[in-house]
Amino acid sequence: MWATFSVLGAIALGITIGMWIKKRFNRFMLGCAVVAGFSVAYPIAQFGGPLLSQLDQVASWVAVNMVLASVFAVIVFFDFKEKGIKKWNIFVGFLAPVLFLLAAGPFLVPLDLLGGLGEGVDDALASMGGR
Repeated sequence: MWATFSVLGAIALGITIGMWIKKRFNRFMLGCAVVAGFSVAYPIAQFGGPLLSQLDQVASWVAVNMVLASVFAVIVFFDFKEKGIKKWNIFVGFLAPVLFLLAAGPFLVPLDLLGGLGEGVDDALASMGGR
C-alpha cells in the first residue's frame, strides 16, 4: 500500500518540479504539492514520532507542530480559492500534511505497539486451540 503512495507521490513531485521550472503556478501545482506531502508524511512521522516522544516536553512540540500545521492548512485553503497562487505556498502545501502527522507521531508509536500486542494475543489464543 505504501509503495502505491510512494509512486503517486513521486509522480506528483515530478509534476510539481516540472511546473516550477516552467513557472506555471496554478492550483493543480499546489494540489500536486499537497499529494507529494501526503506521500512522505507517514514515513517522516514514523521516524520523527519516536524522536519527539523521547523529548522532555512532548506536549509543547505536539502543540507547536499542530499550530504550524493548522496555519499552513488555512494558507493552502485560501490559496486554493484564489485564481493564481503564490509560488512559496507550494512549500507550505507540501509541509502541511507532514506537520499534521508529525504532531500525531508520538501517538502513532503507542498505537503501533498496541497493534502488535493484539496480534500476539491472537497468536497465543490460536496456539492454545481456542479458535
